[in-house]
Amino acid sequence: MRALANSGHVGGFRAPGAQQAVECSGTPPRLAKDGSRRPAASFVLSCLLAVGVAGCATPPPFSRPASEPAFSGLMAQPPVVTRTALTGTRDKVLAVVLTRNVAHSRTLNDTMRRQYTAWSVEFKLPHLAADIDGVLSDERLMSVLFAPMRSAFKEVRLVRDIPEGFESGADYVGVLDLDLNHEELATFPTQRQMHTAKVSLLVIDPQLVAGPAVTAQVVHEQATGVKGVDGNIRDSLYAIKTSRTQMLEQFKADFDSRIKR
Repeated sequence: MRALANSGHVGGFRAPGAQQAVECSGTPPRLAKDGSRRPAASFVLSCLLAVGVAGCATPPPFSRPASEPAFSGLMAQPPVVTRTALTGTRDKVLAVVLTRNVAHSRTLNDTMRRQYTAWSVEFKLPHLAADIDGVLSDERLMSVLFAPMRSAFKEVRLVRDIPEGFESGADYVGVLDLDLNHEELATFPTQRQMHTAKVSLLVIDPQLVAGPAVTAQVVHEQATGVKGVDGNIRDSLYAIKTSRTQMLEQFKADFDSRIKR
């Protein structure tokens, strides 16, 4: 996941500046009948009238279901964390349960990737494809997130719930909660957006002793001038990349400090 995990640039684009290039008006994008997000006709028309073929676009108000408590649907009450560290895991098996928030976050991620890809095609910006795929790749995000676990445990397997994890013979079950969100705080004359990236892993043993709890949380708020499609997408990708990169770095650091082979 080099495009996401490395600091600095994603596919060659730099941190967004404050320069305002164009002004756009109109209604924000809306959901199509098939559930996908497509720019509203008046929004696209106003952008085209303002800047010609180059167009302009601010990110649509991407939405997802509200965040839920990490243990929703898994346990009536989350266990009390009483263990702060775990050692000797090199010959142990970890079964991982994904919370409902993980599904919500992955759906949001896919929606954003499809929308930005659609814009890059519509406005003939093929050079953005690698940046979009690199930053919004669900497979790469999950791969980097699981890397510390695979390094610390003999085996890491996915299961549907906590009982299944122990029935499968795992030594520990880890409840992984990934909560990604995106908010458009303003779109004109300044594009203000906030990306939140939170993750937690709570390790539980067969006696339901809980801990350690590995956590990371990043909130990245960014304000830039409204630009053309190319500039707006790059600004948004930079904000997403920044929040997620910092989250992954924090998660790995906290994991390595609490769980030892």
